[in-house]
Amino acid sequence: MKILYTTLIFLATALTVNAQNATPNPGFENWTQVGNRVDPDNWNTLNPTTAILATVTCTRASGADAHSGNYAIKLTTKSVFGVTANGIASTGTLITTPPYGVSGGIPFTGRPDSISGWYKYTPQNADQGFIELLLTGTSITDTIGFVKVETPNATVSSFTYFSAPVTYYSSANPTNSIWVLSSSKAVNPVVNSSIIIDDIAMVFNPSGIEQVANSNEINLINNPASEKMYFRNRGNHSYQVELKSVTGNTVLKTNTGTDNAVSIGAVADGIYFYIITDLHNNFISSGKVLVKN
Repeated sequence: MKILYTTLIFLATALTVNAQNATPNPGFENWTQVGNRVDPDNWNTLNPTTAILATVTCTRASGADAHSGNYAIKLTTKSVFGVTANGIASTGTLITTPPYGVSGGIPFTGRPDSISGWYKYTPQNADQGFIELLLTGTSITDTIGFVKVETPNATVSSFTYFSAPVTYYSSANPTNSIWVLSSSKAVNPVVNSSIIIDDIAMVFNPSGIEQVANSNEINLINNPASEKMYFRNRGNHSYQVELKSVTGNTVLKTNTGTDNAVSIGAVADGIYFYIITDLHNNFISSGKVLVKN
């Protein structure tokens, strides 16, 4: 399957990312001073061109606007001589002539399960920001895998965790990876919409957490799960359920007794790993679940 990249990117200078890490500078801790501005290391932005017009669309966030460490990236949609320019950061090369978009990327042959990270968002009107990962074959239109996370079209004032699975269209390994971060929609962006992003990652099934259940005694029935996770408990066992984010943080841990349902209404949408143990912490089974509340 082919996905044509339609992200509109204006007024950028084409840059080449030299890093071999497919997610370089993922916590946006490293920046380089260029005149009166700073640019994120190993990420391409519109700053090299727009800065000479006294406008920057990418700035360094700090303090309460850094999820961890000292810094995060802040992208803001700006008007430059009457042209609306998305706040864009990409590990690909920005293309500034029709049909616009990105090319190139970073050599990469892995197949991540999903992506994750943290964001804040301040839209104008009904605008939405997004985070994309594109895994390509021999050309930009040869799509091996793709995932896009869109923000709500409402203010998100505190850091909010996101995770989303990569959809694969081929069993082949990719050749390149391209991240794209944007403060606005690809079409009809709105000036002054801004997004702050930190701690992004490609996620692979963590070692020690099996994707397929290891026991037939207790199994998850509903996947995706909404409001509750329901389990088939063949032996009427008492058991515990722990839910971990793709970064390894425990978001829920409960002793269910012999109840066959666990409430997850307070858990944010995303991919999680569940681990089932008995009341003495002996392993019973585990797996992966998509929460869609």
